[in-house]
Amino acid sequence: MITHEGNAYNPDILCGEFAHRHNLLDTQLVRHDLLAIYWTTRTKLEIDASLETHTKELDHLDPLWALLRSMLDRIFEHVEGAIVAYVTGSPASSEVISRTAIESSINLLYILDDERKGDRLSQYLAHYYSNEQRELDQWLKAASKLAGEAQKVHQLAATEKRTRIHKLQGITDLSLSQVGLPTTRASATSWPKISERFRLLGLEIDYRTVYAALCSQTHNDAEDLLNYFFAVASGNQELIEKAALETINFSRLMLYYAVKYYIAAAGGYAIRFELTEALEVMNLGRNAILQTLEKIAKEL
Repeated sequence: MITHEGNAYNPDILCGEFAHRHNLLDTQLVRHDLLAIYWTTRTKLEIDASLETHTKELDHLDPLWALLRSMLDRIFEHVEGAIVAYVTGSPASSEVISRTAIESSINLLYILDDERKGDRLSQYLAHYYSNEQRELDQWLKAASKLAGEAQKVHQLAATEKRTRIHKLQGITDLSLSQVGLPTTRASATSWPKISERFRLLGLEIDYRTVYAALCSQTHNDAEDLLNYFFAVASGNQELIEKAALETINFSRLMLYYAVKYYIAAAGGYAIRFELTEALEVMNLGRNAILQTLEKIAKEL
């Protein structure tokens, strides 16, 4: 459980709670990234505290607050996961989780940037159902190539899942219509590609640099292998050590980008639901993380 002491958010306490939450020893290695831990946790606490005094009002004025808060909380979990992976010696895995956190933040920011119409939320949900149907079609196609009992097992499983998805979509559409939003079946505009979401949010440079680099790591392309090969082939121990250090620092840089994007998503949420006090804190956190990003980038 995430807590804080009165109105004073104590970094040491928050770091200790982070370590306890994830079954970690509260070591110097963990505290080396206290800033990431502090601002990730502080951001969530500020949003939660602000919502406590606005829930009844938001239930009436903008009932989407709860669903979008769930999306925001999922980003928080991803960012904490990226921090845990990094401080426990799994920087490559941290990069993969950082990418997920950044893309999740972009999804939420894109939905929030919608003037309360809700069209983009409907697009987002419709995209999920459309993808599920395509995957089920491909599953059944692959199952048709099997023989005997194996074919029957997969066909039955795919058919049962299609039925569940159909029922879930019906419930989703009913819920959307009740709050005056387009249903997933009636959504006329498709969910844009990730590159387009970045562009429409004015973040195309981040897509071409940060996100592209993380995609490279996620898909396990040859970049790291080639860097390691040429460093070792050179026989230069100093170069080998430098390459290893830069790999670690790159992972740390991406981690702090994930924190930055979580704070940005929380800030967008605070703007949408008029959580003024929380938004002021988001701005402080964003500036602190930007300064750290600049410092890490210079080290790289």
